[in-house]
Parts: sequence; C-alpha cells; structure tokens
Amino acid sequence: MEIKFVAGGKVLKNVLYIGKNSELEISEKILKTVGNLRLIGETGVGKTTLVYKLAEKLNAVLFETVLTRDTSRWDLVATDVLKQGETQIRKGIILNWLEADQNEPKIKNQPKILYIDGFNYAEPNIISLIESLADFRGNIFIPELNKEYFRTELHYLIISYNPSEKQGYSGTFIENIATLRRFEGLVIDYLPIPKEVKLLQRFYPENYNWCRKMVEIANKTRILYKNGELRLPLTTGNLINYAKLKKAGLEDSQILEIILSLFPENERSLVRSLAEEVEASPELLEKLEKEQNS
Repeated sequence: MEIKFVAGGKVLKNVLYIGKNSELEISEKILKTVGNLRLIGETGVGKTTLVYKLAEKLNAVLFETVLTRDTSRWDLVATDVLKQGETQIRKGIILNWLEADQNEPKIKNQPKILYIDGFNYAEPNIISLIESLADFRGNIFIPELNKEYFRTELHYLIISYNPSEKQGYSGTFIENIATLRRFEGLVIDYLPIPKEVKLLQRFYPENYNWCRKMVEIANKTRILYKNGELRLPLTTGNLINYAKLKKAGLEDSQILEIILSLFPENERSLVRSLAEEVEASPELLEKLEKEQNS
C-alpha cells in the first residue's frame, strides 16, 4: 500500500482489499448519494480496509481518527497549545477535513472522507457535533474561533463501531436515534470460509488442510468473542501472519504459542482446547476430504 500525505489527510494506492465486492459497491453508492455511511462489525472484519479501498477507488483524501473514552469535542475540532510562550490554535481533524480545499487548492474537486472509528465511544457533545455535520445543515460554528465551517457535497462522512464492545454504548450511539437516522448503515462480517481459506493459500499454498483448520479455529474464537467468553477473536489479519510464519518454517506448536499470547492467562486453556478439538475433529476431516474432491 502506498500513502501520500496531502492537506492533513492521505491519498492511498494499491490497497489490498479482501472483503466482499458487494460491500464496496454498496458503500460507494451510499457515500455518493447520501454522503454519510455507518459501518457495523466486529473487530478485524475489515471495516478500516473497506474505508481505505473506498478512498482509493474514489481518489479521495482520507482523514481518519479513532475515538476513545478520553476523546473530547475539542480534540476533533481545535485545541489551545502553548508554542514559544504564546497560545495558538491547533486545528483538529474535523477542521482539517473541512478546510482541505483551502489548504491544498489542487484537491478541490477530489472527495474528502472523514472516517471516525470507534464511534460507540462518542460522548454526547461529539454526537451533537457530528449530527450538525451529517444533516441538512452541514456546518459547525466554533465560538472560540468566531467562525462557521461548511461541508460540501464532496465531503463524505463515515463512522464505524463494534457491536461486541458493549461498554460506551449507554447514552451514546446505540440509543441515539437522531444519529442513526442521519447515516445509512452496512453490517460487515468476516469472510466466508472458502474465501478466507483461499486467501490464506496465497501465503501458504503448500497445505490446504492447514489453512482450512486455521480458519476453523478462528471461527470458533469469533463465536466465543461474540458470546463474551473471549476478550478478542482471531482475525483474518492474524491468520495471514500465521500462514507467513508457517511458510517461514515455524512448527504448529510454536504458532499455537503465539496465538495463546493474545489472550489473558484465564482464557488460554480454552483457546488451546479449541485448537485440539479442531485437530481431532472427525467432522472437519470429512469436510476437508469433500472440499478437496469437489
């Protein structure tokens, strides 16, 4: 992936996108017609990769940030900083997004995407700020700067959140109907098993069965993650790393130890038992035989 920084954002090229083409197509149409896109999906399903690919396809300048519980409205808009004994204004990512045309006139006719990840952590004052930008007003007024900022038709807005991260929802995004109605949403899920296996084979083509078993283990961790029994799932990105490590000569036992290091001590025995269960599963062996003969 190539990245070029422009006007406080970035232009992306050669993004490796492994998701569903329908998700890319639908997302593009939502942005071009509505301007506001909401992505919902577990960690590691490829929400950010989808946004990156959208930016590349649209030749857009991408401005992105990740919210945390500590993110304030002023972090996104503007904050006071002390520089050489004087108080100056440091403009946040939202103002950089809105002023991109002024900062770099040559990108005036290019789309500008603002991507806010982790929106389930948005505080009420951030939500009200985004609502003002996302509806028919398309503007914000900053009293401290005594200035009004306007959004154009080429300023696209994308928010995303993880439905399994329950903390941070109460009183924020999930319960805020005013925010929901301003964004058209799309649920992103993990790759289908055949596609994920095929992807792993690009990095470790020597052994179909190994790739298929790794996907099976990952899917089991994803189910447990959604049920609140594991703190995180194995993602497609993790599996690609393990395929590369297998190609580099690591043993399965060594890769398993790397996998277990992702989890707290009280969850490791459960993950280890998942791996052992997959390895000894007669049902999976039967599936593997049928898949290879088909």
